[in-house]
Amino acid sequence: FMLINVTKVKSTAQSSERLNLAEVVDAAAYGYPELALQGPVQFVGQVENAAPFLELHGQVTGCLRLTCARCLAQFELTLQAEIAEAYTNKPEAMSEDDEYAVSFFEGDEIDIAPALLQALLLELPMQPLCRPDCKGLCPDCGADLNQQPCTCNHQDIDIRFSKLQALLQEMQGQQPEKEV
Repeated sequence: FMLINVTKVKSTAQSSERLNLAEVVDAAAYGYPELALQGPVQFVGQVENAAPFLELHGQVTGCLRLTCARCLAQFELTLQAEIAEAYTNKPEAMSEDDEYAVSFFEGDEIDIAPALLQALLLELPMQPLCRPDCKGLCPDCGADLNQQPCTCNHQDIDIRFSKLQALLQEMQGQQPEKEV
């Protein structure tokens, strides 16, 4: 849990409190199994009373273990995201329009972990790469082309042009390759 105590903030209008938190969070317990967090999630920001809501603003940082989309190597990536969330403990303050924009809490503590994890999830790259120039795997033998070049014969032959290739080889005095 990443709980913040809002007793002082919620009792005084227009008040705010600075936050600097670092907690180890079990992302899978919150429904985010794809977030393989490596170490604590950090949050720097503030919570302020903007009656009838408490507004959370700041920046979340987390290091995640990802799998490269090209070479399948495991690597770590640090992600940062901006947070802007609203919370209320007054059910009457929530309209149907606010159902997804405002989170409800009870008592004097708010668990901000779901909002932080969601922000990190939205920052995940569509195709995570271990490095921008990753060469990936050979499509024929599966060798990691970042480690060493493979010895496969990579002739990209379009089957639609195989007759033309045979004709060209025949014109050059070569024996045409057999069709498959």
